[in-house]
Amino acid sequence: MRNILKTGKPASWGSKKDEKEWAIAMEREDVAEKFTAAMDSRGAYLAPAMAGQIDYKECKTLLDIAGGSGIYACATVAQNENIRASVFEKPPVDKAAQFSIEKKGMSDKVSVVAGDMFKKLPSGHDIHLISNALHDWGESAVKTILKNSFQALPPGGMIVIHDAHINEDKTGPLPVAEFSVLLMYATEGKCYSVSEINAMLKSVGFIDTKFIPTTASRSIITAKKPV
Repeated sequence: MRNILKTGKPASWGSKKDEKEWAIAMEREDVAEKFTAAMDSRGAYLAPAMAGQIDYKECKTLLDIAGGSGIYACATVAQNENIRASVFEKPPVDKAAQFSIEKKGMSDKVSVVAGDMFKKLPSGHDIHLISNALHDWGESAVKTILKNSFQALPPGGMIVIHDAHINEDKTGPLPVAEFSVLLMYATEGKCYSVSEINAMLKSVGFIDTKFIPTTASRSIITAKKPV
């Protein structure tokens, strides 16, 4: 663990599986249901608290990047009737997302788009939501995601980053620091500080960053693409 924290190199990927076997398994309804249920268990509490913190009155379309089961997109749409959302996920998770959204009865308001967030994001959305995703990746990968978001958003568009963030001067909170150690052990990422996220957002062109606490040591960082 000491070596991991000093080098930033994870010991293993906790969810690593054979890609072909995983893709085939995800086509089974029972496996998809278990997978999305596991993701929903955290989101069931965090998503409604997140969704109520942003004013979406002037927004129409939301892209939930790496949206997993779609629970954060569904919660946002449920609290904002003027919004329609798309969950952007890489196959085979896109099928699991579709299954979960259909089970929630939200298919008329939330769709699924397949793709790779490290290559290109679809245009046509005035909000990009990235919830509990950036902490899985190293700084270079995070910058690529943010750059792709900036390029796909229209002028005046907004990015919403929902995650567990270390505070600006890196003194806590303790639960987030503990979670960050766990992430560093199992993934390429960590819990980034507010100052680190703000710096990366500004480096790709975003302006007007804001910080909003939510619940359970989670928080939101928003920024906008210049008009």
